Formats: sequence, structure tokens, C-alpha cells
Amino acid sequence: MNEYEETRKDIDSYLMKRFKYRLPLVYLTPDNIIVTRRNKRVDLYLRIRRVESIFPPDCLIIARIGFRKERIGNGTHFVSFLSQIALKYGFRYIGIESVNEKSRSFAEKLGFYSIDGFNYAVSIDNLISF
Repeated sequence: MNEYEETRKDIDSYLMKRFKYRLPLVYLTPDNIIVTRRNKRVDLYLRIRRVESIFPPDCLIIARIGFRKERIGNGTHFVSFLSQIALKYGFRYIGIESVNEKSRSFAEKLGFYSIDGFNYAVSIDNLISF
């Protein structure tokens, strides 16, 4: 099992436990994108990037994140969990791609910095100390 599949497995275990799913929810695409199967409570799309792009190298990029129940801490809890996964697998950054107003305020609340006004990133060290 490679690190991408292990990352997928850890995220799946987290979501199954947190949202009380019995069956696996997360799968890995051939180009290393972690996606949740369609369901009512969680919508997640993560890119795993080891090379530099608009985001720094070694970055877990949140392309889409949504929870049916909003403003009760699910997003913050998930980003905290994701920072532990990032440490475990040697990622140095977490990014949020193509923000809207809700995700922009969420990113800024957690200490993310703007890359270009539409994309945000934070180093794992800064996120953990925040």
C-alpha cells in the first residue's frame, strides 16, 4: 500500500468514525485525488501534490469541502485532523483551492494566507501552533 492509499484509508477511517458510517466512504482516483462517494453528510475532494504548482510543494489541497450541518466545528475539526495526517506522511502545507466567501473567512480564521486572492495555504507548523 503506497502513502496515497494509506492517506485515503486514514481519512476514510476518520470520516466513518466522526459521521458514523458503516461502509467505506472515500476512494482514491488514479491521479491521487481523494474523493468521497456521494452522500448526504460529507462532500470532500482533496488533491495530493508533492511538486510545486500555484501551491507550495508537499501540499494537501482541499478543493471542495462541505458538511450538511455547518458552523458546528466539523470543518475546523477536519483541518485539525488533516494537519496530523500531513505530519504523519511528510506534507508541509495544507491548501484551500478556489475559495468563496464562506471558505475565505474559514481559511483566514485558521491562519491561512492568500496566495493569489482565490487560493490559500498554511504551513503545518503554523496551523498546529495556531
